[in-house]
Amino acid sequence: MLTNHQKNQNPSTAQRIFRQRILLIILAIIFNIANSRAQLQADVLSGKWHLEMQHNDLGLSQIIMEFNVAGENNFEGHTRKDALKDILGGAKSMLAKSFNSGLKGGSILRIENGTYSLVSDSLKFTGILTSLVGNYNIKGYVFQGKLSATLSDMNNNYKGIIEGKRNTRLLPLRDYHALYKETVSLTYNKIFNRDIMQTKEWKRFDRKMNDVSAKVQDDLEMVFAFFYYAGKLPISHYMLMRPFGDDETEQSNDAEVATEVSENYKQRVFLEEKGAGVGYLKITSFDGNAAEMDSVFKVIAKKDYKNLIVDLRNNPGGSVDAGMSFATHVADTTFYGGVFLTQKYFNNHDELPTVAEYESFPHFTESNYDMLMHGIHTTEGLCLKVIPQEPVFDGKLYILTNGKTGSTCEPLVYGFKQKKRAVIVGKPTAGAMLAAEMFELSDGFRMFLPTADYYSFDGQRLDKIGVKPDVEVEGDALEYVMRLIAE
Repeated sequence: MLTNHQKNQNPSTAQRIFRQRILLIILAIIFNIANSRAQLQADVLSGKWHLEMQHNDLGLSQIIMEFNVAGENNFEGHTRKDALKDILGGAKSMLAKSFNSGLKGGSILRIENGTYSLVSDSLKFTGILTSLVGNYNIKGYVFQGKLSATLSDMNNNYKGIIEGKRNTRLLPLRDYHALYKETVSLTYNKIFNRDIMQTKEWKRFDRKMNDVSAKVQDDLEMVFAFFYYAGKLPISHYMLMRPFGDDETEQSNDAEVATEVSENYKQRVFLEEKGAGVGYLKITSFDGNAAEMDSVFKVIAKKDYKNLIVDLRNNPGGSVDAGMSFATHVADTTFYGGVFLTQKYFNNHDELPTVAEYESFPHFTESNYDMLMHGIHTTEGLCLKVIPQEPVFDGKLYILTNGKTGSTCEPLVYGFKQKKRAVIVGKPTAGAMLAAEMFELSDGFRMFLPTADYYSFDGQRLDKIGVKPDVEVEGDALEYVMRLIAE
């Protein structure tokens, strides 16, 4: 309604004032709608979420993560603050944070540089997930109260998923102290030598884990704590995890068959030619079977290479099937590959066997993991025996190694080095050589622990020691060998 004063003004002036007021009202409405929309986006993401992370390297973990909107369309996320302090102690947690800026606040996981937007009826977000094992791209959405995201490394290789909903669980998510006690009982029953549990390293580990397991709040904290303190023990192959495919997730028979077929055809062995008479065999792991190794050596035989370069760098090992098959195709004579000693042996003997006594143990010559495990479960020890099997490569053999060459690789590297069958080039191996098995625990957790110790054919223990190469090089070991062959 216009006042008397406005009525007496020029009509065009009154209309202009009216239009300005209408415009201000419209702008206020738009501003309020924008604010409401921004607040809606913030409310959709903000707060604590109960999430399950499936990560190729970290396994399966239930976590609580809190998301905080840090500005217009920006956010950050983190797991429990001060978790590192509870696990490592004050001084070491400060040191860890100084080496990894992503550990701000003492959280094991953080999301940095997060951005979000409302697209249709979903909130989409991206960011960088920082962790103790590396940084990952995270990309996901929130729809109808559920959060789903994928993880990839900096080269956009798939690494896992995170999904869940608003937190409805109280911390801690489980009784982690009871879980730790379960691991101790399992270790006592299954470890190859119970004397390890009397060492000062074990007693320190046990003291720390008793304390820490009563403080951790989620799966990831527990797994990290176990990994950190187990790393100080005088043994390798001792891990706590929740692998994929536990009993909380049911799969159809078709899905299981598809997974099995996919696994069977996963390639781990790659052969290429590096010039006239030079073959290059890259073995990424020994998780394959003997047939795969037999097949590639048939190709090598047809090529009639004079030099074969076997690249075991970053090969973490695997089962005996592919490892024994590889050994039989490059061995130039029958030889003993060492001995596995089990808990049955250490329960009955105070001293290690002499090298001369190795032959008194049952001989194992097969490329068969199940047979090896049966022997470990039923005997005091097994003596490995490598018998050449056609086709045998009898040319010049070079093996490349580094600090991630471990487990099954190491007896092979050591044996062929000592027998002068191969020239070992690169860096010392990992020193992670024990026979280990996976055991089930409660709540979908599993434990990987060593059930047999290993000693080489000349009585050397490789675990926590590794194998030094014949030629240690700082640069690319492959380039070094190629120059050596060309000379």
